[in-house]
Amino acid sequence: MAGVSLRIRKLKQALPRKAWYAVLGVGAAVVVALALASLGGGGADSPGGGETTRAIRDRFVVTIAESGEVDAKESKDVKCEVEGQSTIVWVIEEGKVVEKGGKLVELDATNLEDRLTSRLSAWRSAKAAYEQAEKRYEIQKSTNESLLSQASLTTKFALLDLKKYLGDALAERLIASEDPVDFANYAHNEALGGEALQKRRDLETGIDLANEELSRAASKVEWTRKLEGKGYVTGSELEADELAHHRREVELEQAGTALDLFLKYDFPKTAEQRFTDWVEAKREYARVEARCESELASAQSKLEAAKDDFEQEERLLAKAREQVEKAVIRAPQSGMVVYYTGSGRWDNVVIEAGAVVRHQQTLIKLPNLEEMIVSAKVHESVVKQVAAGAPAYVTIDAHPEKRLTGRVTKVGVMPDRGNWWLNPGLKTYLTEITLDETPAGLKPGMSAQVEIQVVDRPGVLQVPVSSVHLDKGYQVVYVRTPRGPEVRRVEVGLSNDRTVEIVSGLKEGERVHLYKPDGAPELDVPEKAKEPLLLPPREPEPGEAAEPSADQPKPDGGRVRQRPEGAAAPNANRPKP
Repeated sequence: MAGVSLRIRKLKQALPRKAWYAVLGVGAAVVVALALASLGGGGADSPGGGETTRAIRDRFVVTIAESGEVDAKESKDVKCEVEGQSTIVWVIEEGKVVEKGGKLVELDATNLEDRLTSRLSAWRSAKAAYEQAEKRYEIQKSTNESLLSQASLTTKFALLDLKKYLGDALAERLIASEDPVDFANYAHNEALGGEALQKRRDLETGIDLANEELSRAASKVEWTRKLEGKGYVTGSELEADELAHHRREVELEQAGTALDLFLKYDFPKTAEQRFTDWVEAKREYARVEARCESELASAQSKLEAAKDDFEQEERLLAKAREQVEKAVIRAPQSGMVVYYTGSGRWDNVVIEAGAVVRHQQTLIKLPNLEEMIVSAKVHESVVKQVAAGAPAYVTIDAHPEKRLTGRVTKVGVMPDRGNWWLNPGLKTYLTEITLDETPAGLKPGMSAQVEIQVVDRPGVLQVPVSSVHLDKGYQVVYVRTPRGPEVRRVEVGLSNDRTVEIVSGLKEGERVHLYKPDGAPELDVPEKAKEPLLLPPREPEPGEAAEPSADQPKPDGGRVRQRPEGAAAPNANRPKP
């Protein structure tokens, strides 16, 4: 049995990876048959052809073996944050363990410092312009307040003058009226008041007094004439009284003229002037208000523009300072320094003093060594059998004496495209195994061998892989009986590198030959009953008899095992041992 396992391993090394998975897909018996045929063994003359073993029920374990690489579960990528291209002037030695905040890389900052000086000068100019615009805005606000206050007072005083001249009632009526105003008609208006009413009354009173004075002067002249006729007064006294009477006539005429002039000219003129002064004061207030708003808006616009320029310069200055600071790259967390060397054919990176790096280029990986994982690439033919939580066993190539345990914590959803250019047809899925414990001395990048357990079933009927053979397209075993070796068809399930699961055709305890015994009988299969298990089922041709049903006896005494439509032949998806 050890010889067969050795032959299988040699076959695995001799075949390409995809061919090896195809070999695994046809079942353990086919693997053994091809291995024996290719290596020249397994015939009737094979040594030990008479050795037998019993079919037993026992725990059955199937694992997927792959190569892997140790990595940290948590790792920080340290990138170049300086824009454009920069030159490395100093870099920490690879493999060193640094604390958070430790210096990792220093970039040439000469151009960055020159840019910072230029930005500082522009920031100062923008700041001065902003402060000046701010002062101008405050001055304009204060000026506007003064102008509006003055215009408001002018309007207020003009209204008071209007009311003072015409009286409150008539002034309010004129203000509320929207029709054209004929002020001459308001001289005798019942609502007239104020100075105009007082002036009109004074003139009317003057006329009344002049009439009284004229009446008295006329009476006196008449009386003096009578006295002068009797010789009691002289002619001179009569002339004086006549002159006084004439003066009173003139005064009455003047008083009447003054009233006419007031009513016809002075009142309409003064009333309209006061009303117009008030209207113009209102209009001037509106104009002042509009000018103030315009000037203030202009000052505010200039202030906002100056503020935007200043804030822009502040951002540019802060960015320039930040770029200078980022010329010294520090560790974002504690960990071991690992130079980033690229992940693809065209992504080769050399991290050393003098190297030119670009913005957002990864320079260093900083893994946390407290919790480690192993990354393995699982072939697409068996990746469906791997599930998160599956137990796994890891052997580090640098420490082969210790077998570590872990569990699958992540299975890639899409194929890994890291090295697709080497073999575009090869599809593998990145699978992550988290170790239960991290031994001392474990470092990222170490090679490891991974075994992922995909099947663990108790009480499975099984025989050694060397005891299953291929005969006429069927999987068979050679059963030891009192009458000699008997060839028997069997249905196999999964297999590992030692045993094969027997689904049907064999009972527990029966003895089978490890190799094809000498003089073993050939499998007798009638021509019409032949259905090689290595070929997919086909639809019958027109007129051709259909396959026997699951319960219909076959000519050799066996029964057909029914498979779901479209299902592969037994053992077609057996995982890699």
